[in-house]
Amino acid sequence: MARQLYDYWFVQFDFPDENGRPYKSSGGEMVWNEKLKRGIPVGWKDGQLIDISSITMGQSPDGSSYNETGDGILFYQGSTDFGIRFPSVRQYTNSPTRFAKKGDILMSVRAPVGAVNIANNDCCIGRGLAALNSKIGSLTHLYFIIRDLKTAFDNKNAVGTTFGSITKDELYSLPVVIPSTNVIERFENMCSPVFERQMIIGKEIDDLISQREELLPLLMNGQVSVKQLNNHFVEWERLLSSAFSKMRCMKDEFIQRIVEEMDGFLCEEQMRQLRDTVLAALEGYSIERVLTDKEQRREDNEQLLNAFLSAKKVEGCSEKTLGYYRATLTKMLVGIEKCIPEISTNDVRQYLSDFKETRGSSKVTIDNIRRIFSSFFSWLEDEDYITKNPVRRIHRVRADSLVKEIISDESMEILRDSCTEMRDLAMIDLLASTGMRVGELVRMNIADIDFQERQCVVFGKGNKERTVYFNARTKIHLSNYIVSRKDNNPALFVSLSEPFNRLSISGVEKRLRFIGNQVNIARVHPHKFRRTLATTAIDRGMPIEQVQKLLGHVKIDTTLHYAMVGQNNVKNSHRKFIC
Repeated sequence: MARQLYDYWFVQFDFPDENGRPYKSSGGEMVWNEKLKRGIPVGWKDGQLIDISSITMGQSPDGSSYNETGDGILFYQGSTDFGIRFPSVRQYTNSPTRFAKKGDILMSVRAPVGAVNIANNDCCIGRGLAALNSKIGSLTHLYFIIRDLKTAFDNKNAVGTTFGSITKDELYSLPVVIPSTNVIERFENMCSPVFERQMIIGKEIDDLISQREELLPLLMNGQVSVKQLNNHFVEWERLLSSAFSKMRCMKDEFIQRIVEEMDGFLCEEQMRQLRDTVLAALEGYSIERVLTDKEQRREDNEQLLNAFLSAKKVEGCSEKTLGYYRATLTKMLVGIEKCIPEISTNDVRQYLSDFKETRGSSKVTIDNIRRIFSSFFSWLEDEDYITKNPVRRIHRVRADSLVKEIISDESMEILRDSCTEMRDLAMIDLLASTGMRVGELVRMNIADIDFQERQCVVFGKGNKERTVYFNARTKIHLSNYIVSRKDNNPALFVSLSEPFNRLSISGVEKRLRFIGNQVNIARVHPHKFRRTLATTAIDRGMPIEQVQKLLGHVKIDTTLHYAMVGQNNVKNSHRKFIC
């Protein structure tokens, strides 16, 4: 891919112009350069290799060219040290003085001239090599320039008595085209990640191959057993497979990204050639995108969050509850921006404080969020993902104890009288007489109604089934509504117009709010009917245990929250029992 772009931009001069079109093919102005004996784009200039590259010529460590074993100095002598991917290492007794840095281009200057590779570590170089680094900010661009100057190098192969070579002055003075700065920067931004990733993966594979070569002789001389070696090979194969799997997983995404980036810069034929070249170059290889620290943290946190939600799903939590858990915990993880094991008590406290301050949330809402956090971190602690639950020292948020409103008998009759649709009247009566949840109401089907016994089956939280009861008035209004319907939908409550879909929770809430606003009764919502039933039942002497059963509560404490005993009953009881 990088090679193809280099040819388009710096040989054919079809780099993208200011309008994103191929420069030369779109009529970009070219000027004749006498030194280069060719036309070049306006703003470009001629120069020598030394103008665009810092060049270090190698030197033998002790003045001789033969190899010696010694003290382990990393040293590259010449093109014969070039491995399949990167230069291999030789050792020399004396310390040489010419160095190359990791990533420098290594070029052989003798026997033969022009072999090119890249240093995969800091090293010393012998007299058969030169190390080059770009002065204009693009090592990729320099690499392909050296490759393209191979013809000039070939002409020097006959120089010298024993080996063909090129002198320092000849290397420095090789003619080159110097592009404009903005074109170089764009080319480097697109191509340098490919080179960097290739070096990383190549180094990993070389290390694994080196381990294999070290282990085989040990097996041959009996220093290790077949079992021990097999264990090493299993791990070696796993790591090698992992390295190639990482490369494979990003191949398609990488090719698509390159094509999208170049769309508009190249003509249709050049785009086709680019795609074909990239596919051919990557045949047998794949590419992995290296995650940033932020992306890695997000991925690790997401894995733990998914594990927690899976556990809750097994415990029977509904999809709605799981969705609420996910949304709440995701917001917390995004807000705190830490790996889960690193989250502290102060982090959670600060998040809750900021959440309340910025959103104006009530104490009840903040405590609900705290309870979700507590459940999440307690599970992580139990499963040994973290050592300590950071929410343990964050106590329950004490909410204000307010007497919540109920619907008075007068308001209930006004709501009934204001209904213009039989469906709305049946819906209000069913909510008022059974105290069912709105979620239970919208899931009901006509078949769930037993008119003979004036009862119906509902499915509450956790998909728990229970029976609720309604009065005679509700029976009449429900019967009239069902008889009046002209659709075949099995749902008990449906929309008033085609296609007569099942009512949703928001649909019921919106309709009740509309009916209340029509008669100036504020805050009419489904849950208010449930609270009214519980309060009325307690006021009229129904045992709290039976109210709990009627409402479908697991804990009686929850029932007490719903049952707001009327103040008049308290006053009458005081006069009866105290006065």
